[in-house]
Amino acid sequence: MKVAAAALLAACFLAAAGSAAARAAGDPYAALLAPAGTCAADTELDLSQATASRAMLCLTNYARAQAGLAPLELAPSLQLAGRDKLAANVSCSEFSHTPCGKPFTTMFARYLAGANGYRVGENIAWGTGDYGSARQTMNVWLHSTGHRENILTAAFRDLGVGYLPNQTFQGYDGATLWSQEFGTRTPTRRH
Repeated sequence: MKVAAAALLAACFLAAAGSAAARAAGDPYAALLAPAGTCAADTELDLSQATASRAMLCLTNYARAQAGLAPLELAPSLQLAGRDKLAANVSCSEFSHTPCGKPFTTMFARYLAGANGYRVGENIAWGTGDYGSARQTMNVWLHSTGHRENILTAAFRDLGVGYLPNQTFQGYDGATLWSQEFGTRTPTRRH
């Protein structure tokens, strides 16, 4: 079985990454962030799961389009993986790709069922206040080499978005947690 996995951590607290730097002249990644108003609800907080998923998918596919890549499609099993990953982070009181000591691919089990080969990746982040919005989260990811690589990996076809607003996390009230679960899989061939 061919297996590839990429996992990279986002900044633990997004407030440390100021948005002013993102708009500074000469910023090579500014063009990857969708212009204001392009993706509905991307600056709003306390979204429904469906609205959060649409906002993050829009931001992700905008960045991919700017890089000449095919858009990703939401995959229900990756949506569940994203929510499960964030719930485990909260319940285990840690910010990790392997919360509670579970192997990285544990949350991908539904997506990987029946796959002959696959590639998966993950971005996670959390922030408070405006730093918990989809737009600010994407801005930080685009300015982080590993996270940007996940977003711009041509091989990925599917996306799941995890979103947990209004959490008490790492000693902060009102924290919002985000994840992007990326994947591509080759189904088992039937003879």
